[in-house]
Amino acid sequence: MGTNESELSLKAASFAASFSASFAAPGAWADVNPHSHLVQFYEDDGFLIDSLTHWFADGLSVGDSCVYVGTDSHRISLEQRLAAQGVDLDKLRKEGRFVCRDTSQTLSTFMVDEWPDEPLFTRAIESVIACVTKPRDLRVFGEMVALLWADGNRQAAVRLEEMWNTFMKTHALSLCCAYPLHSFGSDADASLFLKVCANHTPVLPAESYSALPTEAERFRAISLLQQKARVLDAEKAGRKEAEKSLHLRQKELSDFIENALEGLHQVGPDGKILWANPAQLKLLGYSAAEYIGRHLSDFYVERNRFDEFWNRLMRGEVIYDFQAALRCKDGSIKHVLIHSSGRWVDSRFVYTRCFIRDVTERVELERELKVRLAELAQADQRKNEFLAMLGHELRNPLSAVLDAIATAQLDHSRRDRALIIARRQTDQLAGLVDDLLDVGRITQGRIALKKEAIKVGSIVKQAVEEAQCLVEPGQHQLSVRISSVADEAMIEADPARMRQVITNLMHNAAKFTPPGGRIDVLAERTDQEVVLRVCDSGIGISRDLLPHVFDLFTQAERPLDRSHGGLGIGLTLVKRLVEMHGGSVQAHSAGPGMGSEFEVRLPVSATARPQTNATAIDSKAQGDLRVVIVEDNYDAAEALTMLIELFGHQATIVADGLAAIDAVRDDSFDIGLVDIGLPGIDGYEVARRIRMLPNAKTMKLVALTGYGQETDKQRALSAGFDEHLTKPVKIERLQALLNRPR
Repeated sequence: MGTNESELSLKAASFAASFSASFAAPGAWADVNPHSHLVQFYEDDGFLIDSLTHWFADGLSVGDSCVYVGTDSHRISLEQRLAAQGVDLDKLRKEGRFVCRDTSQTLSTFMVDEWPDEPLFTRAIESVIACVTKPRDLRVFGEMVALLWADGNRQAAVRLEEMWNTFMKTHALSLCCAYPLHSFGSDADASLFLKVCANHTPVLPAESYSALPTEAERFRAISLLQQKARVLDAEKAGRKEAEKSLHLRQKELSDFIENALEGLHQVGPDGKILWANPAQLKLLGYSAAEYIGRHLSDFYVERNRFDEFWNRLMRGEVIYDFQAALRCKDGSIKHVLIHSSGRWVDSRFVYTRCFIRDVTERVELERELKVRLAELAQADQRKNEFLAMLGHELRNPLSAVLDAIATAQLDHSRRDRALIIARRQTDQLAGLVDDLLDVGRITQGRIALKKEAIKVGSIVKQAVEEAQCLVEPGQHQLSVRISSVADEAMIEADPARMRQVITNLMHNAAKFTPPGGRIDVLAERTDQEVVLRVCDSGIGISRDLLPHVFDLFTQAERPLDRSHGGLGIGLTLVKRLVEMHGGSVQAHSAGPGMGSEFEVRLPVSATARPQTNATAIDSKAQGDLRVVIVEDNYDAAEALTMLIELFGHQATIVADGLAAIDAVRDDSFDIGLVDIGLPGIDGYEVARRIRMLPNAKTMKLVALTGYGQETDKQRALSAGFDEHLTKPVKIERLQALLNRPR
């Protein structure tokens, strides 16, 4: 107990000691003086009635009047006891010396909003007293305070005691109030109990003390009460400390839960949410009012997942890492892991506690990873198919070249035909290599367009002429239709790259169209665009393949007897080049066997004008040239020498870089064709050293190499080369180089 409770115990013991002689038995009530306001605590109703009977009987016997304001049950018991002692109650009632009133009815006359109103109280009590014949003395018993106390309105009970004291200052009466001792069992009653005692003189203890017959027994009881008070004091202090510690832990736990990053909620046996922490509400975007009270299944995207979760809980399982998808207020989905265990009491499910971790980002990353792995697997498969195709496509023309050379050596009458075949197949090999280099440069953004204003009709006709050799072997029916407005339409484009777009589309049509099939090249103009279409009557494109025809290394299945090859990169080049020109390309097909159509859309240039060359290239030979060939591949060097001599020039071969420098230092040359990959020092170093020789200031240096990237070209020019040619060099390109004015 605290200080108040300790004082209360000591005061109770003190009261008991002070009045032990006077109030050791019910008869002691006779010694109560007028204006006394006493209180009787009791443990049993019988003790109260017995004490009250003696007090009333003593007063009535000496001519006093009595007023009873109490409950009907106590009144009936009191009247029976008085009658048993020979008191004539009927006579006393007629004389106005014994008046009874009901507690509840009397309270109702002066209580306003559960609080006693003093003027109304005074009026009500005076009206009761007015019913009493002028007494010698007046004794009043009232249970109104006990009734208020029992109803929990204890402050009002204390206030009523104070109002009685005020009333008794102007009215001659002695008053007895009574409280059952069990009404003061809680800690909250301690201070009010002291106030009750303070408003009464004397305070009479309950029967467990008053009924003791001797003073020694009463002193012993007082000592026991004091000892109990000390024990209760210690217990109270310990309990207060425990409650303080518990409150602190509860506060810490509440703070931890409220600020936890993981969602927490509690679900009752009916599946409805009982409580949720802020993290859980934030996770799903609901307020507490919107979330708490709803059925848990309302938030599960898949009802079968909730059913599995709930059934496992009902089997008594402790659930770890249960995967579920929960629906948020805004309609989005959160993927979570749930830890949950049920609270059971006597085999009855009370509630479950759910700890919820948001793993949405992880799930999405895993899903994306699966997609990427599938794409990588597909890309790897396509790479393997491409490598197999590359071997096939390279071996075919190489085989044709070797066969043509063998034929020319064995049968001179077929030499010209064999050379034509070898030339065509060599061009095809060069085209394959160029396509591979182009797609690498374009995908890496390392190609620059040389745009100029060109007429659509002109570029289409040039491209069709270049692609004629692709159509002829299959004996395809080629139709070219260019509308008059499209023929004169101007576009800003790189002529070489735009021809490459059209020839690639025609090559693609030829590959996938059976012999004798039809290929149509169409050009039209809209208000803002030029539309180019290449249509064929070939094998068509399946619905599954159609979205991927422009992907790298993608090809439709072709019969084994098709003569035209390819690496599956032509359409990729088309798409990238068209987009670099600000246009778009689409593929259409009604399905297998229904042919295909490729549609290119390019923006029209409204202000462009065609460019003209300022000077024409003089194709006449400038006289004999002295050419030094720096090449460590003997066959390549000898073949190049034969071509140069065929063009009417002189050629000298050196096999390494140091020999080349010595040759230029000792002799005079007009042109040097230098390979980059040389033994000893490379071609770049050869060029740098030759440029330092006095007799080589005007010599033209040409890098002739298999390295064809843009960076390779820039490196060659920086080293001192005038031009950069990629192997294999077409005869026309070499002839133009030799015939160019110096």
